[in-house]
Amino acid sequence: MHFSVTQPLEVSRAEAERAMVDPDFYASLGTMDNIGTPEVLSVKKEKTVVRLSIRYRFTGHLARPARAVLDPEKMTWVIESVMHVDQHRADFRMLPDHYADRLECSGEYRFEEDGKTTVQVIEGDLRVHVPVVAGAVERAIMMGLRQHLTEQAKLLGAWAKAAEAKGHPGTGSRRPRGQGSGPA
Repeated sequence: MHFSVTQPLEVSRAEAERAMVDPDFYASLGTMDNIGTPEVLSVKKEKTVVRLSIRYRFTGHLARPARAVLDPEKMTWVIESVMHVDQHRADFRMLPDHYADRLECSGEYRFEEDGKTTVQVIEGDLRVHVPVVAGAVERAIMMGLRQHLTEQAKLLGAWAKAAEAKGHPGTGSRRPRGQGSGPA
């Protein structure tokens, strides 16, 4: 299934882009429904590219039919993304820690200026490889993605205000695992 999701953000494009590459922003997402606090595995900054690897864990409720084929404890995945800073976009792919034979997802997200705010546009392809129920599962995942993006947009606004109040918007101070004391 090809998908396209548009999410308004109440921050500037620069603030949105800073958040997407800052481990502190991901730490702030721990209050979201159905998703535990993301674990920043790596952030590698190069000239005009930032490579990220973030692990997510589903913490919501799975219906009984879904639990018949999916173990909720194994509902973890890594999103690898490459942010092209000068182009205001990122390529991403989802890598399930388990059930990789049942799910594929990849695409692009971009940040488009809209006056003093931003619109995040996510486009991609989602494939579920489970006979009979694939379409229903794809629709459920998309409903969850839309909910996730709406919650994330609210937290992004709060994170940007807090960072600005500290006098260093988007700089953060936490280091991702394995990054040592040098720049992230």
